Amino acid sequence: MSALRPSHLTRAALTKAIESKVERMALNELVELASTLKVAVPTAAKAIRRRGQKSILRPTRPEGRVLQGSGVGPVVSAAEGRRLLDAITIDNEAADWAESELVGAGELVQRLGIARGTLDNWRKAGKIIALRKGLRNFVYPIRQFDRRRPVDGLDQVAEHFASAEETWEWLVAPNRMTDGKAPIDVLHAGDVRGVVSAAAGAFDYA
Repeated sequence: MSALRPSHLTRAALTKAIESKVERMALNELVELASTLKVAVPTAAKAIRRRGQKSILRPTRPEGRVLQGSGVGPVVSAAEGRRLLDAITIDNEAADWAESELVGAGELVQRLGIARGTLDNWRKAGKIIALRKGLRNFVYPIRQFDRRRPVDGLDQVAEHFASAEETWEWLVAPNRMTDGKAPIDVLHAGDVRGVVSAAAGAFDYA
């Protein structure tokens, strides 16, 4: 009996140490151990093993690789920054979305020969397209006027859009609902009903 006792204690200690080690092992490691020992592996555990193998096979980024660049460059003053920006900026007026000469209120009343109050009344009533410039000022596309008055129908068209900018952008773009012509030109031709109808369906084919 005395000869068997140390062997028994040793076996118990080893078993406990192994159990402790096994309890700390990750599930995929347990699956690998069970496979090595030819222990039956549950189906759910096999799925875990397959996912683990895929992650091992996934290519990893080479260690120690550092992406290098030229950095942000030297710090320059605001004035120098504007100069450098102007040097690489191309002002393409032909692609201007406004598609019209834009003028301020003072110049417009002179060109049309009207009172400033008349222009303000048109703007407040929504009879004309007034594009904001800053907090208080507006600019006006010349193309919306016919002689000394705004073309008819601008206010009815504007009801279908969220802003003056959006309204004008739609008015100057060729539209299949207005026979491929810019709606503003169709208004100049007098077809208010056709343009208003096209504006009402502007988002039906978006």
